[in-house]
Amino acid sequence: MGAPPPEAGAVSVVLTDAARTALARVRAARHGALTLVIGNGCCDSTAPFLFESYLGGPAETRIGELAGSIEVLLDSQLMAPFAGREVVIDAIADPGGDSFSAESDLGLRLTLERMPAIDGATPALSPRTPPPRAAPRARSRR
Repeated sequence: MGAPPPEAGAVSVVLTDAARTALARVRAARHGALTLVIGNGCCDSTAPFLFESYLGGPAETRIGELAGSIEVLLDSQLMAPFAGREVVIDAIADPGGDSFSAESDLGLRLTLERMPAIDGATPALSPRTPPPRAAPRARSRR
């Protein structure tokens, strides 16, 4: 039997073979729990980041688990634009990469490949279109 259908509005995360291999290599090199975070970062926008021993914050929503034990978190502000989408994570060579993401130590970079609708009806993005970015968070004044 196949996997049950996703809930309406759910975000589904899948890995390419290259991403699956990259995660296995990182897992072999690291000993702590791994977490994949798709955020609304200042530098790489929605680029996925892989962290070891990461503690998620109140502005992140757990959307699943990959490869047996890698928790996936999504910035809560991105839930609406990502709702009902299948997020495809890929890995590419990035030998000179400058990233906090764990795979960069191996000369790799995780990327958000595409986000078609889960039912496959309407692609949300073409491979050349960047993913949506949530509005900047308001900063508190002190």
